[in-house]
Amino acid sequence: MTDVNEVTEAAAETPKKVGAEKKDIIHGRMPVAIVALARFGDTKGEPTKVQADMFGTTVGKIDDIKKNRNFSYVTADFRPTAEQKEAGLAWLKTHPYYDKAGTDKLVSELDAIPVATAEEAAQFETVRVAARGQTPVTKEGEPANAGGGNRRAPKAPKVKASTPVEATGDALLA
Repeated sequence: MTDVNEVTEAAAETPKKVGAEKKDIIHGRMPVAIVALARFGDTKGEPTKVQADMFGTTVGKIDDIKKNRNFSYVTADFRPTAEQKEAGLAWLKTHPYYDKAGTDKLVSELDAIPVATAEEAAQFETVRVAARGQTPVTKEGEPANAGGGNRRAPKAPKVKASTPVEATGDALLA
């Protein structure tokens, strides 16, 4: 029979599992200009891990973009507006490993993309709204939080409007 102290000492000696180191990534919503670069840019043939490191995001995000699971309204003929281009450049410049990841190549590629005309921008916005794409800013002009619809606050239960019943003798007996 084993002693209780021996069992607790053995349990104390077993090493605890240490989780993978948390990757330092760019947080927030990825601008559509960057999505277009990831999907159709010069790096589209790179392995997913290499692209994730270059764009400062996770492998899952790049995989979703490549497989068209999100941002489906960003097509090969997409041209960013000046604002979308600026948002993309600002987003890339927040890369935690800007020099090490070779992000300069992405910045120059984004700079080389021609700016959309007013017609192209209006057409893209129509497609984005039809696809229920999220806007980068809220109605108040604040940056919109990244995340899907699963983070919404629960809706209040609907109250069923009932018609009042007249309190008559027949109604009470029924």
